[in-house]
Amino acid sequence: MQLRATARRLPPALVLGAAVALLAPAAAQAADPAPAVAIDLGGVSLELVLVKAGRFRQGSPPAEAGRGDDEAARDVTLARDFYLGKFPVTVGQFARFAAETGYRTEAEVGASGGFGFDGKGLSQRKEFTWRTPGFPQTDLHPVTLVTFKDAGEFARWLTQKTGRAFDLPTEAQWEYADRAGTQTRFYAGDADSAAAAIGWFKGNAGSGTRPVGQKQPNAFGLHDMSGDVYEWCRDWYGPYAPGPAVDPEQTTPPAGDKPRRVLRGGSWLKDAKHLRAAARYRNDPGSRNADNGFRVVAALSASAPAVVPAPTAPAGTTAGAPRSSSWSTAAVVGFVGGGLVLASAIIGLIGVLVHRAVGRKPVAGAPPGVTFRPQGDGFWLHAPAHLHGSMLHYRCLVKGAVRRASVPIEPSPRGQFVYTGGSPSAVEVEQLGAAAWAAPRAAGWAAAPSAAPRAGAAGRRARDRISSAPDVAVAAPFRGYPSAY
Repeated sequence: MQLRATARRLPPALVLGAAVALLAPAAAQAADPAPAVAIDLGGVSLELVLVKAGRFRQGSPPAEAGRGDDEAARDVTLARDFYLGKFPVTVGQFARFAAETGYRTEAEVGASGGFGFDGKGLSQRKEFTWRTPGFPQTDLHPVTLVTFKDAGEFARWLTQKTGRAFDLPTEAQWEYADRAGTQTRFYAGDADSAAAAIGWFKGNAGSGTRPVGQKQPNAFGLHDMSGDVYEWCRDWYGPYAPGPAVDPEQTTPPAGDKPRRVLRGGSWLKDAKHLRAAARYRNDPGSRNADNGFRVVAALSASAPAVVPAPTAPAGTTAGAPRSSSWSTAAVVGFVGGGLVLASAIIGLIGVLVHRAVGRKPVAGAPPGVTFRPQGDGFWLHAPAHLHGSMLHYRCLVKGAVRRASVPIEPSPRGQFVYTGGSPSAVEVEQLGAAAWAAPRAAGWAAAPSAAPRAGAAGRRARDRISSAPDVAVAAPFRGYPSAY
């Protein structure tokens, strides 16, 4: 009662600051990510497992049995926690996506279908799609015959449905999660016999995939990281950059070779050595094979901030309550601490307002009304309604590296969240409505005005937004892809 009476003599700002200080520990505890999350997709659940940040040795030692020439070892640090699918995306989950959106995979809309199992191996037929891969499957089988684009569309649907950013994992995230603290050939040991305990492959799978979750999980609680289906990763396939790396991602294909995306984990069609943690594979992004699937990575929380209810006056207090001039030590400490927290909050609010004002600034040369607002692991895209369905090709600067990607524009009052794997310090429109990248990849991020791309018949192009960012390093031509199907 003494404390309440004293509080009414203080400025409202200090009272609010004290409340923030007292509530801060509880808020921090509530924000701590859960070790596992189950997301309801509408009668079908998607389970996610928390993977904590850490360091590991990517690649394999020279003497490892079955080692490939593209597995040069390097030390990698993953600086941020993330969620990863407990299992590969299943037929049932993908069917929910297709039913809700009407999406048709590239094998379904293409003239030649996909590569399904014909009893002896993979062959291309019109009837081979994710629904009919050439072998029986249930809702618990991993979905197959999906391209890199198909997998990305599923992740984009999850982002829009949940407000949480989803994507495909980077190759480094995938191997770190697969190893789960181990450095052996397989996360269950070094011998080929260890592969049988953790995955389905040519020696034990038979003629097709098997339902997920039947084999031994790794120490993180992840199933089927080895075998059953290859899993698409976000990276372009290329040689690892030498030396230690932090959150590495191959954002551009190596010069001089056909662009391929990374696949990891081995499959029911491959030998045990392909299930090794370091084993790499790749294929054209448009490949639709009956042993290619994927799993998703997710941000720790939804992008939209939670709404905190306004505090209410304690029951039983009235304006005519007696006042007191005595101060307790606890009150002084609480008010001073609250004042500091409030000052920090005000500074943070100013920063957010400035950040939003800058982030929503139109990019020079971009179509009118197209703006970006960086937030969390990506950015919010705002575009006018008449651009609905247009393909936006963009590049952004994330942790000093340039990432290029494309996304169909879907305007909404809230905006459209685009996941980039980290907070972008710059976002630029490269092209709108055309199929090919507009900006030369050999050029640095800071192009000279004379070299800036111009608008043409193929689509609208934009100049660089920031001129002080580091140049983009272009790798030397890389050769030595492993054999394809």
